[in-house]
Amino acid sequence: MTDPVIRILGWRAMFIQGDPMVYDRWRWLRRYLRAGPLRTLDAGCGNGAFTMYAARIGNDAVGISFDTANNRKAAARAAMLGLSGAQFVQGDLCKLDTMHAELGAFDQVICLETIEHIMDDHKLARDLAAMLKPNGRLFLSAPYTGCPPMRGDKISAIENGDHVRWGYTHDEMRALLSEAGLATVSEEYCSGIVSREIGNLERAVAQINPTLGWAATFPLRVLQIADRAATDALSAPYLSIAVVAGKRP
Repeated sequence: MTDPVIRILGWRAMFIQGDPMVYDRWRWLRRYLRAGPLRTLDAGCGNGAFTMYAARIGNDAVGISFDTANNRKAAARAAMLGLSGAQFVQGDLCKLDTMHAELGAFDQVICLETIEHIMDDHKLARDLAAMLKPNGRLFLSAPYTGCPPMRGDKISAIENGDHVRWGYTHDEMRALLSEAGLATVSEEYCSGIVSREIGNLERAVAQINPTLGWAATFPLRVLQIADRAATDALSAPYLSIAVVAGKRP
């Protein structure tokens, strides 16, 4: 997605920049993320789309990513869109505990499709919980182990950007978060068979040319409106689990 297109379409353009599942996660998150003068952390912010959305609804939003170039581009786009409440910092989520004093505490923490890339997921869960104020909420998504991997996904024995585990069940995530002092409030699934097949097709065409992959499959995204109905009718698995958890007082 080029900056001129983002300038024309606004912050929503950020959610059609990536694969179809990014849009699905935004549709889920917008139902729960609270608006207004709250502090929100986006842990593993990627292109900054969710950080910008939090700022758009009035949050003081901080996105963390190890990718300096992505952070610089996201900050420039946030400024272009007039989202003064969005800022981006470079950081390693494996060392999130060392950033607590600098960043302070947050009312809300977003961590989407990130924990499956971290070897010590128990530590990350504890660190995310520690960043929350009492009664604060965590919004987390991760791949569901009952779903076949997306095209091109693979497991790595080291933290190199690939998955270090295929994912989680709701039971596993509930236990992981409980150990970190978080109580699960809501458990759902996200991205069904329609979104997954569009995403797999995009990845296949992207092997020829990434821009062509996005352009060729973009018109198909209108079909995502039927994603949940089609997935349930076919008893097909969803790609991700999506969890809201609260910090105990």
